[in-house]
Amino acid sequence: MIEFVKMHCNGNSFIITNDEKIIKCSFEKLNQNKDLKFDQLLIHKEDDALFNDLKIFNRDGTPALNCINGKRCIKALLNGDKPIAKNIKATVKINYYKELLDGFTYVDTTNYHIVWESENLIDDDKENENQKTGKIFNADNFNLSIYKHDLDDKFLIRTFEAGVGETLSCGSGSSATAFVIFNKHPSLDKIFLSSKGGEMICYKEDDNKICTEANTEIIYKSSFDEREYF
Repeated sequence: MIEFVKMHCNGNSFIITNDEKIIKCSFEKLNQNKDLKFDQLLIHKEDDALFNDLKIFNRDGTPALNCINGKRCIKALLNGDKPIAKNIKATVKINYYKELLDGFTYVDTTNYHIVWESENLIDDDKENENQKTGKIFNADNFNLSIYKHDLDDKFLIRTFEAGVGETLSCGSGSSATAFVIFNKHPSLDKIFLSSKGGEMICYKEDDNKICTEANTEIIYKSSFDEREYF
């Protein structure tokens, strides 16, 4: 039996376990079970507070380099056993960025992001936009975040993650987007980013670091027989 915790941060859902046997399971079969469906799978040892050995997998089984909301959930677990944890902080270092053609910006947060501002986040066919952008940059290993300036320090965001599709929230995508926004609006040093899953507070910590705050929630703790998912 594999013991796990299911959590989410602003709707960005995770299965967290310390049992590496889960890697042998069919990710397709796991995600056909609504109780096990996840955006990312995190394999974390309890004594690994610095995430040195954290293993991250997307819904389609591809490995991910980083997962800010997932780490935020694990941090909440390590801090205690409260079902809901408020304003859990995470800091992201921006390794590199480059402004591209047609208003796109490439941002490296260890995960790779393309950030784009749009006036319409609702009616546009963003799934097709994500696929079109992938063809433009000849890449399928980046996340696309599309944002809109709503009012004053408030912004709206949608993110499409590699290996997952559209997610309700994305920690590194929000951090990358906040970095782009702070560069475009230098008078701002704190913004509120609202996704379908909830609101994230973003701060400019210094020229290449973004701090974010968001809530996490334990959905449930359980176990399953891995033999049913081979």
